[in-house]
Amino acid sequence: MLIEDEKNSSNNSDSSSSEENEEEEDEEIDDDLQHYLSDRWVNTKKGFQKAWSSFVDDIRHPRKAIVELFKSKQFITNALAIIVGIIGALAAWGFEWLSVGSEYIFMEKFFGLMDDNFGNWKFLAILITPLIASLITSPIIWRFNPESSGSGIPYVMESIVLHDGYMRKRTPFIKMITSAISSGGGLSVGREGPIIQIGAGFSSGIARLVGLHGRSMRIVVISGLAAGIAATFNSPIGGALFGIEILLVSLVADEIVPIVIASLTSSTCSAIIDLLKLSPNSTGIPEPSFNVDVLRELSWSAYIYDLHWFILLGVLAGIVGVLYTRFFHLIREIFERLPFPKMSIPVFGALLTGLVCLLSPKNEKGIPLIFGAGYQTITNILNNSADLQTQNPFSSILLFLFVLFLLKIIVTSFSVGSGNPGGIFAPALYVGTCVGGFFAYSINSISNSNLNISIFALAGLASVFAGATRAPLTMIFMGAEMTGNIMLMIPLMLTCSISYLICRIFLKESIYTQSLVDKGLKISLGGNATILTTTKVEEIMIKNVTTIKREITMGDVITKIEENGPFGYPITDDKNRLLGMITISDIKMAKQLNKLDEKVEDHMAENVTFLLADMTIDEALDILIRSGIQRAPVVNNKEEKVLIGILSKTDIVRSFEKEKLKAIN
Repeated sequence: MLIEDEKNSSNNSDSSSSEENEEEEDEEIDDDLQHYLSDRWVNTKKGFQKAWSSFVDDIRHPRKAIVELFKSKQFITNALAIIVGIIGALAAWGFEWLSVGSEYIFMEKFFGLMDDNFGNWKFLAILITPLIASLITSPIIWRFNPESSGSGIPYVMESIVLHDGYMRKRTPFIKMITSAISSGGGLSVGREGPIIQIGAGFSSGIARLVGLHGRSMRIVVISGLAAGIAATFNSPIGGALFGIEILLVSLVADEIVPIVIASLTSSTCSAIIDLLKLSPNSTGIPEPSFNVDVLRELSWSAYIYDLHWFILLGVLAGIVGVLYTRFFHLIREIFERLPFPKMSIPVFGALLTGLVCLLSPKNEKGIPLIFGAGYQTITNILNNSADLQTQNPFSSILLFLFVLFLLKIIVTSFSVGSGNPGGIFAPALYVGTCVGGFFAYSINSISNSNLNISIFALAGLASVFAGATRAPLTMIFMGAEMTGNIMLMIPLMLTCSISYLICRIFLKESIYTQSLVDKGLKISLGGNATILTTTKVEEIMIKNVTTIKREITMGDVITKIEENGPFGYPITDDKNRLLGMITISDIKMAKQLNKLDEKVEDHMAENVTFLLADMTIDEALDILIRSGIQRAPVVNNKEEKVLIGILSKTDIVRSFEKEKLKAIN
């Protein structure tokens, strides 16, 4: 009994002591929480007091507050966004007038004159019209402004990457004139690529005028090109997303807000211009880019049971996007390797364009349907217009659309790939519309389905471009804005996303960035440019690496840290093979646990991320970003893992700055 009583008393004492310990721990936690809340309240109070005193000081000294506001880069950037938005709308309006005037001169006057006088030889009009346009523009471009050749978007990307958005003052003017001539002269080019370079060029000049440089200048330039797109397509959201998704690739509010402001301002100004009937063929009512009544009135029920067909269309659009991109750059590379003077290559491309256009179906005036941007044909397909049947020389609408899609890819590659000024945006929309219409007609002919031709043509229009340019968000919103019906976003989301994924699988670069990669410049999806892809990790890595042997203690590592700094250190064996890494956080943990006398190998991270010496810098940066680390050891190969250096993000940035200096000099 005594023994049991002793046991019970001991148990009671143990339980009471444990309860006391728990109470003490709870009290400590409560004290810590009170201290934390108290500190937070004190800091919050100080913040309010500081903000209030600053507010009162601004009221007492308004002139000082205004001066400081006007000196703020953020204010300057946002203010300039409004200015470049207005200029972007005016540039788009002026460029539209020039294009319409050029088309009138070539298509109505010159083409009509040739058609009337040559009779059975009127094919000469088709052959000569794009040739004359190129003969006019080519000497201007290669004599005064070679940057105006081709699409213009890769050049804008390069200027933003290497020169912080610096562009020559003459660039937007020459681009505007020569692109209008090319478009009106029947070359298969669009107005969107040029308006991007035009808007960026004017914005660059304005930014330099007020003394901006670096990040602020880049934002203003991107705002200007977004404004141009927004005004051209009456698409404020699409214009903003184009600048963010293709050129900025950032989600920082300070960078996004000016672009949104510029896009909104530009769209508003464009609507005012339409209301004043200042634009060609303006009705006085701001309308979507493609005025398709069928699409504007569609609701969910029109396509909700056909979503599986949109998935299949997305796959087809992705394949076409891959074909379009690869064929375009194949032709471009062939033109670049021709042993001809640069001035003559665009003319040769225009001649080939005319030859292909001889094979094209034609409208009632005898003008090939693949001439120019082809907006009328796009609208006819979207409307499923009866004009398609009158223009169709074949017995099958499927063959008609297939021929248009195929010939449009070829003539666009000849026109833009050879260096004639003009964009590939509108031709991509043309190709996508044909693909979407072809798909819908095909499904209707082989099954009992009754697919709406218009909505599938729109989905094809958006998804081919989304895949080729890797801009799915832009086309999801722009596709809905261009038709004035937000209800169409679900099928657009399906097709654009799938097309984007297909192109990501089969293409390393977009149709815009591939030409830059061929020049040795890699555009990173992280928003900035890496250094040249030809540069290897071993060329910029730190070779004198401080290493730690696995036998030493954690306490000895503290000495290393005091001598060299709180970085991560590679752990190696006697043959200098990488075993793991030890960081400052590992040291702190060992110190808290009183394990400083234990060996390093007991605390090191073994499965560490490492780089290979023959990796390119963009590959290394991608690994560092995905792993969430600042630096990584470099080894000779995956098997031996002999440590030969270490590379950090700082080293990469330093190398990139050196490349920028080389480009400037």
